[in-house]
Amino acid sequence: MAEDLTGPLEEGQTPIDDISGLLVKVKNRQELNDLENKNNYKAYTKYILFMKPASRFNPLTYESLCQIHKNMFGDVWDWAGIPRKKGRKNIGVEGAKVGYEINRLLFDFHQWEEKRTSSSEVGVRVHHRLVWIHPFENGNGRWGRLVINIYLHRKGLPLLNWPQDEKLIKTDFKPRYISALKSADRGDFGPLKKIHDECS
Repeated sequence: MAEDLTGPLEEGQTPIDDISGLLVKVKNRQELNDLENKNNYKAYTKYILFMKPASRFNPLTYESLCQIHKNMFGDVWDWAGIPRKKGRKNIGVEGAKVGYEINRLLFDFHQWEEKRTSSSEVGVRVHHRLVWIHPFENGNGRWGRLVINIYLHRKGLPLLNWPQDEKLIKTDFKPRYISALKSADRGDFGPLKKIHDECS
């Protein structure tokens, strides 16, 4: 089904070590990327282009987070929208802790909202935690970036204009982005906030 989905990974990229959930036939990683990007654009259209900022849809519930991922990858993978239950990827928490960590993030999110923390600050913190948890088999970075844009859109704030994934690899953006996420792992959100500001 897929001849070339293995091989060297970019830093921060999740390995594809099990293609049993693949719903489509692909010959290589580029074909897979193209199909995923097409599916991702459909989700972007649904949540950003067609949804009004005042929509009641809240992207930060357990069910919504799973639904967004399913809308982004459901045409390609049968596990889309289903959090990992076991194992550990090269990054992210143990599968058994995914549900706990998502619920802890949602609790913290409500605390930040009650304390009237600025939406830009909340966006940075939620973005980091989503990627840190890495709840799905794959697509976590793209999913986290879309979730933050849905959140900002709902608040009536400017969206973050992320470079396309191909450009993330071909420019210095991706190394800075990965470094900023690692700084946030240590409690320093400044570099990630700077990237959010650049993309705003």
